[in-house]
Amino acid sequence: MAFKVMQFLKKSQASDRSMISLTSLTVSEFFDLLEEFDSLWQQYHPHYDLKGKRRVLEKFSEHGSMSLKGSTDKLFFVLYYLKHNPLQSGMALTFQMSQGKVSQWLKVLLPLLCKALQRLQMLPVREPGGLYMTLRLLAGQVVYMDATERPVPRSVNWERQKHEYSGKKGCHTNKNLLVSDEHNRVLYLSPTVEGSLHDKALADEMELEFVPEKGLLLDLGFVGYKPEGAQLCLPVKKMPNQPLSEYDKLYNSLLASIRVKVEHVMAGVKRVRTVKDKMRLHGDQIRDKVMLIACGLQNIRVTYRNLS
Repeated sequence: MAFKVMQFLKKSQASDRSMISLTSLTVSEFFDLLEEFDSLWQQYHPHYDLKGKRRVLEKFSEHGSMSLKGSTDKLFFVLYYLKHNPLQSGMALTFQMSQGKVSQWLKVLLPLLCKALQRLQMLPVREPGGLYMTLRLLAGQVVYMDATERPVPRSVNWERQKHEYSGKKGCHTNKNLLVSDEHNRVLYLSPTVEGSLHDKALADEMELEFVPEKGLLLDLGFVGYKPEGAQLCLPVKKMPNQPLSEYDKLYNSLLASIRVKVEHVMAGVKRVRTVKDKMRLHGDQIRDKVMLIACGLQNIRVTYRNLS
């Protein structure tokens, strides 16, 4: 590598600013995640190679010429990629390996990172039933729901182009639905869908279950959405040629000041620039997994920093 990760971490323990700028995590958050990540790598490496092929004979130690030695370097590598969304050729130059090796490492390390976040119970649920059980534990809290889009390269397939084009963003996007709580944790992440799907239509398609009488704050993209049980709070919509009353303006302003929490959540998720900038990784599964990891990293940051 162009620099030694462990030496950098020892120098940056007094201040987390550099570590956050490189990985989005503090040093302590990094090492707590490293414990689970290292355990998963030790389970993976003896049985599989970097191409995902099962070994004929088990391998109990890393080869001396391995381009990323030790779990610390591997976790730093994948977090650095997610945080900055660099070209793989740039990653190859920084970490002194070939571009093809960068691609191989990402295919191996991204699933391991996702499993490590799952072991720490930082990943949002993906099923309506799981969301319902989570909401039952949040007595007295309101929850927030919104949809977020992230740009993707224009597909060469005309049909896919049509479905992924978002008139709202003016580019080709993927979309996800998020549900968050008052502590800025992502509770639910929907499957990744095409950007042309409307927010309300996406919410209807997910068939989410909410706890009766629990407050659910939405924006005007969900007008007409009527989930069973939830107590909806939506802004007052301005009708054509009918200006809003002063009371309605005050209500909308107050609701927006409360609902801004979900905007902060989405901004936190998009600290990971792979879901803010145009996604270079191809394949629906990997794009969905990267979004899930970004939500998990948001949850680990919020959880650890609320406790400190």
